[in-house]
Amino acid sequence: MRLRAGYLVLSVVVLSAGPVPGPEDDQPQVSLPEPIFHFEIVGMSEPVEHVFGFRNNTGETLEAGALKVTAPLVVPNLSKRVLPGELGILRFRLDEPRPVGDYQGFIEVDFKNPGISNITFEVNGTITPLIEAKPFPAFFVTTSRGQPKEASLQLINHGADPLAITSIECTSTRFSLRLETNQVGQVYTLFLKLPAQGQTGRTAERITLHTSSKKEPVLLLGANTFIHERVHTFPEDLDFGTIESAQVKTNESLRKTLTQFLMVYQDGGSNFQTTVGTDLPFLTARAEPSATGKQVQIEVAVSPDQLRPGDFQGHLELLTNDREFPRMEINVKGHVR
Repeated sequence: MRLRAGYLVLSVVVLSAGPVPGPEDDQPQVSLPEPIFHFEIVGMSEPVEHVFGFRNNTGETLEAGALKVTAPLVVPNLSKRVLPGELGILRFRLDEPRPVGDYQGFIEVDFKNPGISNITFEVNGTITPLIEAKPFPAFFVTTSRGQPKEASLQLINHGADPLAITSIECTSTRFSLRLETNQVGQVYTLFLKLPAQGQTGRTAERITLHTSSKKEPVLLLGANTFIHERVHTFPEDLDFGTIESAQVKTNESLRKTLTQFLMVYQDGGSNFQTTVGTDLPFLTARAEPSATGKQVQIEVAVSPDQLRPGDFQGHLELLTNDREFPRMEINVKGHVR
């Protein structure tokens, strides 16, 4: 600052930091006009297809690289090279099998250009079956021999046209089926009755419903039934999978994760007792009755010192105070590596 002839004179030096950034400089390298696509369909096979766009805001040609895609999305078309300022496209479709209900997926595109970030498109929606079986498209019925049991599921029509169940086809002699109409053309209830007089064990059978729907003339349902004896176990056998011998010997935490539990039930019991033994020398088994007297828990642990490499198969022998089922054998298998 200096004075001259009564005036105050200021000398100002302005430092330039380059051009002031404009709005276009805030653009991402690759912009997405529509990053999310949402759909809602009724019918498991209804087509879902869409084209996403992505704009190249850089001064170089973009080269698309690898894709990451959530099933069952597939990408049949993708612009492999996009010139500066141009718009590339990505076309996808929803393939099969499709989940029922809400769906969330994504498509991620990688670029070969150094320094260019990946872009991600989101795909979400709702898939409603034309004919919905609730709570599941299958029966799961478990009971003791001689104890009849009935289960049901609802059939709901989500289509615009009224629905009729014209016939039911099933070859099983293990159970019977009965259909009731709750709301004509819209809601039905299918009942499965299991008399529990047949052979014990598990079966998985198919029920075929023929309908008046042109889009879905056949509806397949599962019938999973299990008849067990009054005294039974869960699980029915034990599988230890693969045991890493060296790690089990030195890692106590890992050894504890190999411990398995077998539940032994006596339907209607009040003082159920069980003792347990095994023909596998590297296993220890301990029985603990419940306070209710209806079940016993068997704890089966691995003793690492006696493990030998290779497959193993053996048994647990259960001796009970039940007159009808005084002895039971449980299969045990696995592999030591």
